[in-house]
Amino acid sequence: MIELYKVSLGRQAPVQARDKYGFTLVELIVTVAVLAIIATIATPFILTQLARMEATRIESQIENTLKLAKAESYIRRQDLLVCLSNNGGVCDRDSYKKLLLFLDTNNNHNFDLGVDDLLEEQALNPKYSTLYLRVGDKRHYTKFWGDSGSPRGHFGHFKYCPTSSYNHTMYQISFNQGGGITYKPNASHPTECGQ
Repeated sequence: MIELYKVSLGRQAPVQARDKYGFTLVELIVTVAVLAIIATIATPFILTQLARMEATRIESQIENTLKLAKAESYIRRQDLLVCLSNNGGVCDRDSYKKLLLFLDTNNNHNFDLGVDDLLEEQALNPKYSTLYLRVGDKRHYTKFWGDSGSPRGHFGHFKYCPTSSYNHTMYQISFNQGGGITYKPNASHPTECGQ
């Protein structure tokens, strides 16, 4: 009976020692391998969802800025400009970091700090796409006229084009001479992003 007691104590001792020190090396390797497999499978799905969220966010920012431009130009009875800019307030057709809405006091078609009145600045900063502003006469801005709140003669569209293999969203946001804003997905109105 005494020997049985010693044997059972001898078997419990290694278990207590293992519990005291945590995982074995084999258990740790298996755990890390399983986590790596899960991360590899989940990453494309997560990146696709992030790209969709970006597309929706930028669509909303552009539409809201265009609506604000229409309303504010009519309320203020002043001409307001909307443009894309990368930095320094310089408007460019192929800029994509910021969306500016401003009163162009000196009429140079760019935002000048301390001179022009900035009504709104939207930080777009797309990671999965790029943006283009296309307005008649190859302008780098659109003007909402203060007498009507519409961009007559300055109508066009913003084009959203993917730059990532995870982003499959392409669209245009068009604004007509009357100031009407229309979302046009690539399926119904080809954006020609790849060209």
